[in-house]
Amino acid sequence: MIMLLGPLKFENKFIANQQKSLLGFTLVEALTTVLLFSIILGVCFMILLSGTDSWHVNSAKVEVQQEVRKAADWIKQELIQSGSSTITNVPADSSWYTAITFKTTTGVSGGSISWSSETIQFLLGSGATANQLIRRSGSTDKVCAQGIQTLQFRRQASTPSVVEVNVEAQKTTPKGTTLTATSNFKVKMRN
Repeated sequence: MIMLLGPLKFENKFIANQQKSLLGFTLVEALTTVLLFSIILGVCFMILLSGTDSWHVNSAKVEVQQEVRKAADWIKQELIQSGSSTITNVPADSSWYTAITFKTTTGVSGGSISWSSETIQFLLGSGATANQLIRRSGSTDKVCAQGIQTLQFRRQASTPSVVEVNVEAQKTTPKGTTLTATSNFKVKMRN
């Protein structure tokens, strides 16, 4: 009988340990789980914030580059149709000016160029249209680009039929980062 009591006692201890482990988690185990979950959640949140910031910056960068490109395209397209003799407010003196006024051709008749009776002017808006590139033709204004901070025109005395143009645009992200894009180009007038 002594032999039977020994193994029974061992089995009773084993069953008692199994029941004890089935009762639940200890406080240390629960706190460790909460801590690990909090760290993982914090890392995921930081990655999300970083991705959102990056998206805002890249989106603003694309927008500011598009606005500079639109401004450059409008100016090139119109100015190339002009002649150096029709530009009225940008003399060939190597100085920078903030607006340009000119006429475009309407055709050629008998070997001489016919000029439009209306002038075209590119300038920065003011007041409610500040920071907008305005194309003024007669009494009609058209907004060509947004966020334009700088608009400059210059002609050199040695090359009066070439207009140098400087366009700069800015955009600020929701977090306050200011992005700038610049385009410097030359336009050779055909006429």
